[in-house]
Amino acid sequence: MDNSLAIAVIDEKVWINLPHDLVLFILSKLPLKSLKRFICVCKSWSLLFENPNFIKMYCNNILCNDHSDYDDTFLILHKLPFNYYHGQHCEFYLLSSERLENRVKLDWPPQFQEIDTNIYVVGCVSINGILCLKQGFKYTRQVVLWNPTTRESKVIPPSPVENIRPNRTPFFFLHGFGYDHVSDDYKVVQMIDYFPDNDPDDEEDLIWEDRSYDPLWEIYSLKSNSWKKLEFDMRNCYYYTPLRGIGLYTDGMFHWWAKSESKNIEECLLSFDFSNEELFKTPIPSNMDGNFNVEFVERHLALLNGTITLISSYREEATFRLSILGKLGVRESWINLFIVGPFHEQFGSSFPFFVSPIGLGKKNNIVFLNKRDNKIVWVDLKTQMIEELGVEGDKFRCHIGKYKKSFLPIEGINT
Repeated sequence: MDNSLAIAVIDEKVWINLPHDLVLFILSKLPLKSLKRFICVCKSWSLLFENPNFIKMYCNNILCNDHSDYDDTFLILHKLPFNYYHGQHCEFYLLSSERLENRVKLDWPPQFQEIDTNIYVVGCVSINGILCLKQGFKYTRQVVLWNPTTRESKVIPPSPVENIRPNRTPFFFLHGFGYDHVSDDYKVVQMIDYFPDNDPDDEEDLIWEDRSYDPLWEIYSLKSNSWKKLEFDMRNCYYYTPLRGIGLYTDGMFHWWAKSESKNIEECLLSFDFSNEELFKTPIPSNMDGNFNVEFVERHLALLNGTITLISSYREEATFRLSILGKLGVRESWINLFIVGPFHEQFGSSFPFFVSPIGLGKKNNIVFLNKRDNKIVWVDLKTQMIEELGVEGDKFRCHIGKYKKSFLPIEGINT
């Protein structure tokens, strides 16, 4: 008998003798990308995520094993009260330990120490210990690369074309920071909208985003220390809120959550590949929200064990849903994994009106805000128990992400 045929016969016998529960247990241990490749093996495997027992095993595996490549959780607090003209003072903390109780406050880099208002981390994670900081949301004053471990920082020079259009104001700068593994380069991508300095009377009834020119896309290279224009035919379709503009970085790609009712653009994940410098979409399926009321739904991107995760917060139902993405560009590869809540019993009937998710900690705990007293609280995905972190912040702007220490210099990071 041919050796390959003999091996195939043996494999078939082993497969036939494996108990079904053991097969499910083995599959539940696989990374999501591998698992999605195997669903074409047979019909029962294609329906794995419709099997409650398998989903339970898969979720337990995610929560009980630390798959994280990150050391700590970072938290940026936007302190109250809010000043319309000057913004909000911000504080940066590194959080560690199982319950996030070890909290170390770090000073901002020199560029932000005199004016420490409206600071955001682009991408929710560090890349080789480097965080990309942007100051301002609608009008980004500057972008700085910062290594909290070494305290080194580098200012990204402004684009030479940011203000070239006459009688227009550059507005809603959207940024992404990532690593290009092909060219071994670190890059910043930005989208710029231009709005009239003074809107004419006949534009008063237009939806705000319809007053914009087509956005300008550009990309900065750390290796060449220069900007270049990107040729994208992509109309503005972004949620204009600070937290959604932060986006998410993973595996050489940057992601934003997008939607535009006025331009008939459905909700989707918008992704930028730093190596190919291409932009593409992953729509969400029509049944993504089930029977939840989507009139008051909030969306937030996060990273769950290296997997793109969408946190949907349904205000009326006082419930969160976590959905993970199996394959970029494939609408039906979104998987509804966790339902957290409802929390009416813990907070009473007022709960739906004072909660907003701001991300996932290193130990896979959702951190969100209590609107009633502006205190930050977190919920453990294992137990669904809620505890306060002992700090306060603005419900619309505070955010959290994941950090890994590195002693590599920023300027020499490519070598």
